[in-house]
Amino acid sequence: MYRHEAVTPIARHVPIYRVLGRISRYGPRERGYNGVMPGNIASHGSIGWYVHLPFCSTKCGYCDFYSLPTIGELVEPLIAALREEMRLRDPGRSVRAIFIGGGTPTVMPADALRVLLADIRGRTGTVGEWTVEANPSSSDELKLALLRESGVNRVSFGAQSFHADELAVLDRIHDPSHISTSVKLARAAGFENVNLDLIYAIPGQSLARWRDSLRRAIDLAPDHLSCYALMYESNTAMTRLREQGRVTPCDEELEADMFEMTIEELSRAGFEHYEISNFARPGRRCAANMIYWENREYLGIGPSAVSYLDGVRSRNVADVRKYVEIMRTDPASAVIESERLDSMARRGETAVQMLRLIDGIDVALFCELTGVDPCELFADQIARLSSMGLLTADERCIRLTSHGLLVANRVMQEFLPDSSTIPGAAAATPTPAASAGTSPGTIRLTIHDRQAPAL
Repeated sequence: MYRHEAVTPIARHVPIYRVLGRISRYGPRERGYNGVMPGNIASHGSIGWYVHLPFCSTKCGYCDFYSLPTIGELVEPLIAALREEMRLRDPGRSVRAIFIGGGTPTVMPADALRVLLADIRGRTGTVGEWTVEANPSSSDELKLALLRESGVNRVSFGAQSFHADELAVLDRIHDPSHISTSVKLARAAGFENVNLDLIYAIPGQSLARWRDSLRRAIDLAPDHLSCYALMYESNTAMTRLREQGRVTPCDEELEADMFEMTIEELSRAGFEHYEISNFARPGRRCAANMIYWENREYLGIGPSAVSYLDGVRSRNVADVRKYVEIMRTDPASAVIESERLDSMARRGETAVQMLRLIDGIDVALFCELTGVDPCELFADQIARLSSMGLLTADERCIRLTSHGLLVANRVMQEFLPDSSTIPGAAAATPTPAASAGTSPGTIRLTIHDRQAPAL
């Protein structure tokens, strides 16, 4: 079914793909990038910033982002390296949104965070939306107050589940009670914009238990909810357990039911379903992720971070020790991969990214970013997919229908150049995915092919 993400601009231990594979740190969520990287033609105007702090308290079994347990001796050198990269790579353009992901940024010592946040604020000035990811177990009153006083105005908690046994399956170290406590502390610190990440299709999870987690999340009155299906990524502990027969993935039909129920429950509660896995109160769409879903430009800072600037996307080395040493001795070599897409690939990827949005491809914006009318460029695809009930289009937008959402990978495949492919899209029954994380730039999307027509 779906993997998201939210979207983070950093990458995994894989080449930079030219197609959508997983959805994302979001750009996005190891974190940040996992699939299509934005590739718009226009190189002007405001951009996004993504800063990756890879340290965590522990590595969760489902996580394949670049993250690792905190190494105390590397905290100060990492902050110094991040500041040096910002100094060297800041393009001096206005910043629309900032996202600090990981890892778990709030496990960093307060003094280290204070220095980093002050440097970011000094370079970017006041920004409309500035998000920091947080774990409910590492978000105390003082840390949240520090974030707010430093200019951060949005906090994203990795809640994942309100059931202790499900959190244990996911290797999460917090208790369900920590979630409500963290939200209350965030409100007390002055945060008016709070997100909760939730995961469904957890092994052993029932529809009723997922509904309970959703309703308990709603009761906390968050401004935004990101709801991702668990994905089984390669080289993760969760995937090894599945291969050993020690965990059983959620049934695909049940996973699809969970997705549809999520839409029903959150819509009833007043949330706008604005992207496949994301729901917001009016006016609270995640600005950082909108940058990726609209294929706009962003700067990625830190180990494994991905950037898209001036038509070129690049990825940093995914090793904190190497990153620290490189930034001290030879900063230019921190970028280990880069590419420039041709115009057709950029147009196809822009269409795929925008189709993640419930509003779909904004025809006017697509024309502005790519120089062509998507209704003309994709006329054959639109006619065929519309006749199958998977797509609807008019002069303003091209978007997935409710049935199209359930087979989104297959539909999106049709908008990419013939040489591109969406991993898993051709399979009749894609493996249910594992994953969650919400960072900019990450694109994780696996779609459940319930009654999928042959495209």
